[in-house]
Amino acid sequence: MKQFISPHYCDLLTRHGLNTFTGFWDLPRKWVEDRNVRRNGWSGAIRHTLVDGEAGSFSMFVKLQENHNYRSPRHMLRWRPTFYRDFSNIRRMEGIGVPTVEPVFYAERRDGNKLQAVLATVMLDGYRELNTVFEDLSLGGLVRQSILHRIAHAVWLIHCHRLQHNSLSGKHVMIKLGEDDAFDIRFLDLEKMRRSWSWLRTAVCDLEKFIRLTSTLTTVEHNELVRHYARYLSSARRTKLVAMINERIARRWPVKGVGVPVIHLRDSRDTSKQNGGQAPAIWHFLSPPLFRAFPKRCKASSNDLSSRKRFLTLMIASFIVTALRLEWSAISFTI
Repeated sequence: MKQFISPHYCDLLTRHGLNTFTGFWDLPRKWVEDRNVRRNGWSGAIRHTLVDGEAGSFSMFVKLQENHNYRSPRHMLRWRPTFYRDFSNIRRMEGIGVPTVEPVFYAERRDGNKLQAVLATVMLDGYRELNTVFEDLSLGGLVRQSILHRIAHAVWLIHCHRLQHNSLSGKHVMIKLGEDDAFDIRFLDLEKMRRSWSWLRTAVCDLEKFIRLTSTLTTVEHNELVRHYARYLSSARRTKLVAMINERIARRWPVKGVGVPVIHLRDSRDTSKQNGGQAPAIWHFLSPPLFRAFPKRCKASSNDLSSRKRFLTLMIASFIVTALRLEWSAISFTI
């Protein structure tokens, strides 16, 4: 995709001459922070506000880059802007129902041997980092717990769709507090998000990084986050997940043995059997496609790995036998 314009803001951008790449590229550049110069190029961000008589003021976060590229298995033969990966992940998160920034405009162009890209999103006015929000000790316990549950559920959705955030921290989860204990959450920094085919490794990496980089959360709150994340897992899977998280935290903690949080889930019940055994999201990730074709039979033995392997073996054998029968019938018919 060379250019994207949000249909919600197309008219507004057109009125201000920002419906093309050149319009955004020529904006006054007052960088939010120093440009990131690496990969033989640079990348930076600015804030831009449009004052419109019909829509009022509208603020955008505009990111610009030049020759700040990457290669991937999907794009082996050509470079792509890193903003393209960011934009693609934003759209992907929108598709699976995980709240993130709202894209307004994306475009890229080649100027000689320079690959340039622009990504504009709606400014998150009134949002603060999770670490800053949880520093406020006056924030109610129920609100803190609800925020943690919302984050755990969103991370669960990300992992169930075979995605790894890869940069999950208190700085990249934005919170907007409202009246009557209402709040909104947005996930940022999706540039490093990638596909992952190992659920356990994905969960351990993201959760460990989040625990390590959210110093304003207590150990009890970290435990609550992991408990809610693992509520659909079997007891054996929860135990293995927690053990691997603790081992990774101890290995990566900045000061060895000092202030290292330990995750432990006191509730050992198998919550995957609660609510009639309905945990639909997990089957899109933990089960291979063959199991998803036969959900009832597989769910009955989902906690027994040997039963699942035995069932897979029987299904493969039946497919082979059926194929051989069809081939033999075709040979017999030809003869």
